[in-house]
Amino acid sequence: MNRILFALLAPLVVSAALGESTEPTKIRITTWNLEWFPNGSAKEASAEQQNQRIKEAADVLGTINPDIVLLQEVRDYGACARLGEAIAPEIYHVAICSGFREPFQSGLGKQQVAILSKYQAQAAWSEPWKSMNGVDPPRGFAFAWFKIGNEDIGVYSVHLKSNLITHGDREAETAKNIRNVKSLFLSS
Repeated sequence: MNRILFALLAPLVVSAALGESTEPTKIRITTWNLEWFPNGSAKEASAEQQNQRIKEAADVLGTINPDIVLLQEVRDYGACARLGEAIAPEIYHVAICSGFREPFQSGLGKQQVAILSKYQAQAAWSEPWKSMNGVDPPRGFAFAWFKIGNEDIGVYSVHLKSNLITHGDREAETAKNIRNVKSLFLSS
């Protein structure tokens, strides 16, 4: 990959007494916007190009070795499953991959959110954002719940920003994105 927007490591310490041990369980969570994964853009890519992007992302994630991976801008469940299988030597399960529709195209959008994990999820779902006061943010969030040791761990994967809304007017795009994000947090 030519560039990585960000791959954020967020070690999470879970205070869980596992058997006789009082050591906390450490959980490594990584979030990564893969930018139109696996194609690399809104345009279609060849199978060879997609396989190369999957391999490159898997190599980075294999080095980081997270327990849970929160992804944004992935095409679909199949792309997530291929990435999960490619991260060697670990196997990552797709806990959830959203299936959001975009308001300006037919069918499913090509920028979904997903959660992959070394652990099997106890429950997982995705949900679109709710329209409120004329603000209609695209996409939504994915959630997964894991039982790790004696602890319940819940994680969300979100993709709040979308420059696809106004197609070209950067000032209008920025203003609409700010309104969308504010409406999500003010409605909670």
